[in-house]
Amino acid sequence: MKRHLKKLLIVSAILLAGCDKKATNSDYIARVKSEYLLRQDLNGMDSNFVRSYVEEWVRNNLLYVEAIERGYKANDKIERMVNEFRKSLVVNAFIQSEIISKARNISDDEVMEFYKKHQDEFILDRPVVRIGYIRFPSRTDAVAFRGKILAMRDFEKAVKELAKEQGTVEIVISQYFDQFNIPSAELWRVAWSLGKGEISFPVRSGDSYFLIYLYDKKEAGNKADFDLIADDVRERAIVDKQNLLLDSLITELKRKYHYEVRW
Repeated sequence: MKRHLKKLLIVSAILLAGCDKKATNSDYIARVKSEYLLRQDLNGMDSNFVRSYVEEWVRNNLLYVEAIERGYKANDKIERMVNEFRKSLVVNAFIQSEIISKARNISDDEVMEFYKKHQDEFILDRPVVRIGYIRFPSRTDAVAFRGKILAMRDFEKAVKELAKEQGTVEIVISQYFDQFNIPSAELWRVAWSLGKGEISFPVRSGDSYFLIYLYDKKEAGNKADFDLIADDVRERAIVDKQNLLLDSLITELKRKYHYEVRW
């Protein structure tokens, strides 16, 4: 439904831009006979969409002029179609304001509730690891730091307390990686070989040495952790809320107004 509404907005904008528009000044970007597309009509439009918008506007107006030249005029059927189109614009504006904008105002609790109800639908298509790592310029620094972490027996706490010490180049406390977005293939190999809660010996990658701590790892086909797919879950939860709000509104309107369908 979201895609449908977006498409409707695009088509509507193209058609309306050419409806009975006469130039009020010379600041136009396109013209077909006496019809003008003003630059102000493009305000706020995605720059990636402007060129195709203008080309479509010119195309539609050229066809319209030729249709009139050949004797095509509005009839009852066209007037009904235009009326239905006007209705669709009003409906679209109503839905944007009353449904879509409200659905986007979704709470974290609602998103998490949606995830819990639909977590079987969020399946990993590749193995992932959740790791923390520290990058050092030398093996000596890495070995010394590893000893301090083992002594504290808490990776996150140790890293936060030791982060200001000399010798560290980069610190990642916790992040998800697959074999394609991890800094190097060697880090992936070592990370996947670790047991949960285990910290690696110094791993050389390029000119640096890494200590890797494994929180968790999952094979493809397992349910994805919420933190890994939080943005996707939120978008799906918003769409789901849109549908629920719309269905609820339609049910209410069917009780409020008389209507009938005759097959």
